[in-house]
Amino acid sequence: MKYPILILCFLCIWVSSVVAQRYKSEFPYRLVGGKMVVDMNVNGMLRSFIFDTGASRTTLTGEFCRELGLTVTDSLSVTDANGKKSFYPLVLVQSIKTPDNVFEFRETSAMTIAEPSPFACFQVDGLIGSDLLAKLILEIDGKKKMITLQTAEKESITSFRTMRPFVTAGMPIISLVVNGGYNLTCLFDTGCPKFFSLKKTDFNSLQANAVVELVAEGYTTGAISVGGQAASDTVHRVKFPLLSVGVAKFREVIAETSTPPYTLLGMELLNYGKVIIDYPRGRFYFDAYETESKYLNKSHDVGFLVKDGDLVVGAVWGEIQREIEMGDKVIKINGKPVGKYDFCESIINGIPELKAKKKTKVTVLTRQGEKVIVY
Repeated sequence: MKYPILILCFLCIWVSSVVAQRYKSEFPYRLVGGKMVVDMNVNGMLRSFIFDTGASRTTLTGEFCRELGLTVTDSLSVTDANGKKSFYPLVLVQSIKTPDNVFEFRETSAMTIAEPSPFACFQVDGLIGSDLLAKLILEIDGKKKMITLQTAEKESITSFRTMRPFVTAGMPIISLVVNGGYNLTCLFDTGCPKFFSLKKTDFNSLQANAVVELVAEGYTTGAISVGGQAASDTVHRVKFPLLSVGVAKFREVIAETSTPPYTLLGMELLNYGKVIIDYPRGRFYFDAYETESKYLNKSHDVGFLVKDGDLVVGAVWGEIQREIEMGDKVIKINGKPVGKYDFCESIINGIPELKAKKKTKVTVLTRQGEKVIVY
């Protein structure tokens, strides 16, 4: 009876060794409301998550933790993308697998966020953060909308000229060059749907050194992050004459200020090239399609959001602040009365009437009466 047992054990070792040799995983992502969403197997359940390189910790919603029957093991102090600092419970997740089952992350300590989830509109059960990728090389191809994960025995073959070293270990925080000589620390954050988001304190320093041009001052509603939606705040719109990411140069970059812990280099960078992040070696590569690009940005003097089913003003810039205020209600678009809108639908797909390429006339009910603006 000893021989069958020995043979069985031998077969188990052989199968395990074959699996261990599978060092590369490729899987697609999809864009949902400006977020990069992927599918992952968590404790045997295939679920959707926001793939967020700007998150230092993988996160599960309170609803999903309850469904899995996970219990709190500890807590963690975290500052989210809106600069909000809070303590969050930690849970231990037995298994997280890539959708092709090539990589399995066992006994992962994940953060949990309170119910109701701030990400309910995106129909996801949490965030996949940089902590899960600590031993891997990540490649993101924006044209194919594909993510590649591979073990790090070999260095990336991408040119060293395209590489920027991590400023902080474990996270893709790098130094960019502004206007050919000023260094600016930023975080590559796939959770940020923009090209560039400037930290307020960095803006103050850049303005003091005459590195950026102030385009306009405004007032906007905050973005949604782990801690929920940020409060409305005064913001600035600025222009960078030249911004360099490795050897790639971007001209006439328009950015807005915000309150995250870092200036953010966001997901729109993937429109201009591939990103490779070698987490173990602390290297960020940007393999640009063109060595020089002019950033194409379309900005408006007024922004809108859905509140209690109504379309209201959610951002005002420059001189228009004298005529329109935050919260003013939209009553007509191109002369037609507006109906009710769904908040989540507006987050994911926008407002259909405002997505036309031609200019749109929007009638807003202000304190002084009706005001027609061209959007």
